[in-house]
Amino acid sequence: MLATLAFGISAADRPDHDRLGTLIERRGYAELWANDTRRGDGVALLAAAGTATSTLRLAVGVVSLTEHTPADVHRRVTDAGLPLDRFTLGIGAGSSASLDLVRNGVGELRQLLPGVPIAVAAVGPRMLRLAGEVADAVVATWSLPERVSWIRQQLDAGAADAGRATPRLALYVRTAIGAGAANRLRAEMERYRGYGRHYARAFDEQPDRPVGVAVESGSRVEVAAGLAPYREAVDTLVVRGLPAGDAIEDWISLASAIPTL
Repeated sequence: MLATLAFGISAADRPDHDRLGTLIERRGYAELWANDTRRGDGVALLAAAGTATSTLRLAVGVVSLTEHTPADVHRRVTDAGLPLDRFTLGIGAGSSASLDLVRNGVGELRQLLPGVPIAVAAVGPRMLRLAGEVADAVVATWSLPERVSWIRQQLDAGAADAGRATPRLALYVRTAIGAGAANRLRAEMERYRGYGRHYARAFDEQPDRPVGVAVESGSRVEVAAGLAPYREAVDTLVVRGLPAGDAIEDWISLASAIPTL
């Protein structure tokens, strides 16, 4: 069974995210994921997209618990007026490697936002097992399709220890289309390699080839072929765009170039 298809965007202070939400929903994507960093507010981006949509699910991937307390996350979500019936809250350890920070954060947020699914970002084996134990969904990244079976093993082990079903596996797949696509993907890989040992280790443990999809020709057939192995391996495939520019038109153009069937 093919994975549910989602689109991922970097958060930034740009106008017209409602237009992107409308396009995403009309083209048949099931979800829109937005990151949350010091550069941009993912919660606000999703709130803007949510005003123009009615069925599109919205997910933030992810809010750092080293920078935002659960109480702060709750305030941001409620103040934004997000449609909570179609919202997934993604959280991560941020600059910390603390399992307790994430475990306790999930517990507090379940009390503050009852009924809202919580996704946990995980790269290494210990965080993946914890995610299997406590999360409703898991946000994985920078993984080739053949690594997904190992990821599932860690999630299954954590879920089994907790006596619960294995959570949904969402995988971010960086996707660049058009002139310079390969260079954009390569640059993004190198940028993340410098973010911490867990990212560097994940790259080093995999074959030395691009982790993601880069199609210079723009061919929809080639894009579909590049995404297919990922879509066959996970529950939700988040096509995390790497457009040539950062204007909303660049994101809309990239989202439109992805075959959604």
